[in-house]
Amino acid sequence: MTLTDILLLAALAVFLLAWWVRRMPRRPIVLLVSTSVMLLAGVAGFLDDRWQALAGAGFAAVVLAVLLVNRLRRTDRARGIPFVSGTLFTLMALGPVAAIVMFPVFQLPKPSGEYAVGVRTFELADASRPGLFNAPAGAPRRLLVRVWYPAGDTSGLHQRPYFTQRESETTARTMGEAVGFPQFFAYVKHVQTNSWEDAPLMAGAARLPVVFYSHGYTSFLGQNTALMEDLASHGYVVFSVQHTSDSSATLFLNGDVIPFDPAINEMVRNTPDEGANRPQARALGGLTLDERIGGHIEYRTQAAARMDRTVVASARAWVLDRLFLHDQLQKGAVPEPIAQIAAASDLTRVGEMGMSFGGATTGTLCMIDKRCAAGINLDGGDFQFTAFNADMPVPFMMFHSDQNNSYRTVEREPPATPRGFNEFSYERIATAGTHKDIHRVQLKGSQHLGLSDFSLFIRSPLRDPLFGSTPSDVMIGAQNEFVRGFFDRYLRGQPGSFPQAQMATYKDWVLPVANSDLPAWWASKSEAERASLETRIEAARATGTDRAAAP
Repeated sequence: MTLTDILLLAALAVFLLAWWVRRMPRRPIVLLVSTSVMLLAGVAGFLDDRWQALAGAGFAAVVLAVLLVNRLRRTDRARGIPFVSGTLFTLMALGPVAAIVMFPVFQLPKPSGEYAVGVRTFELADASRPGLFNAPAGAPRRLLVRVWYPAGDTSGLHQRPYFTQRESETTARTMGEAVGFPQFFAYVKHVQTNSWEDAPLMAGAARLPVVFYSHGYTSFLGQNTALMEDLASHGYVVFSVQHTSDSSATLFLNGDVIPFDPAINEMVRNTPDEGANRPQARALGGLTLDERIGGHIEYRTQAAARMDRTVVASARAWVLDRLFLHDQLQKGAVPEPIAQIAAASDLTRVGEMGMSFGGATTGTLCMIDKRCAAGINLDGGDFQFTAFNADMPVPFMMFHSDQNNSYRTVEREPPATPRGFNEFSYERIATAGTHKDIHRVQLKGSQHLGLSDFSLFIRSPLRDPLFGSTPSDVMIGAQNEFVRGFFDRYLRGQPGSFPQAQMATYKDWVLPVANSDLPAWWASKSEAERASLETRIEAARATGTDRAAAP
């Protein structure tokens, strides 16, 4: 809680006690002072982006008006218990209490590793891609990057807030606009991370394992900070890039801001909606494999043909952003504070990861970049189609949210055994389900946006529709354990029992997503039908590349 939270709730408790106990000494003064403190704390909290405190200020204003108008009438000083007014005020007080409790301010969960976590933020500029999206003509592609790493001595340093004050005015505000309330995420600036700003790299660091990460579409580079901190505490170096213009507002270190590109909203408004029968609905909610694969092919074909930004321009830009970041780190062409971290990192064989659209980007990267040793897609699709009906050359994990929700999103009733929406990607259909290093799981009860830090910021039941009903410790813990276990095995080559150990720990929450029935379905088709489907898949993959070359 913030100081204003504590003052507001304490003053509220004192007021209610004094209101019910009529014989309290100096009761009028206690009532007036507690109400005044409540009002001031509520207003101060609201001015400090704790918008939830406004409920307390409103309650205090009502109470203060009652006290001043009635001047504590004689009936207030009489013996007995004020059942009517006391009950009314107590019920009214539940609003301010709920506003504070439902939107907690806290420190992120402690990382489970042995190392302290350092964090630094830097900028890179790619002059080979000028004027991209809403950047000025001729301006280079500017990228904000954050790195988490195992740190040495943190004495005298400060832990980074989740958002700085300026980030709460820019990045967080853009995220709030997406839910119709610009101030919604601003209060998260009061949340403390476990990352020490500009901490020195741990002594003797060399050939540290590296993971690259991309956020979800329109989100920001720190949306999975708890996961990054956990990896870094176990000795990983994690680089997260903010994909400018396709993200929330990007605040650079010199104060420049590149806003969220309004062209995205225009794209959404102009996208045709064909209801429950639209291709995407069939891809996500189809009850037969024929319906589902047809939906995927048609969605990709139609979106690419109309040059849908996500499927064509953004898909390409995000892959190039990640490749550029990796290349610059390998060259040592980074700001001086990052050079030591880059030199201590093993950049020849890395882990790739992303959430939502960032996960789709990761799937493409691991198909084309030989430096990818293992990849993870946190609930993302396969927009670029590079991995559709294709064998992933490296170990890969598809970590889904609860797939029942994918069906409900497109207004379809989920079947008894829901399918994963990426069932046709990362393995050839003819041999799907036979690759021991391709893992597919889902987190029971979670919503898509829950595969981030966001479930920590709102308590149930308010958070459930947006982020899922899975307890936050499970939501964060399962992601951390599965991601780290996967990279420990496939990137570090450490002996272990992934995924058996993680499945046992979260047996009530993490469920396998099977697609082993695909080969039989594929084999049941005639040779002509299989050839036709493969032709359609290749045509869908190629659509749009004549106007936006594949990376």
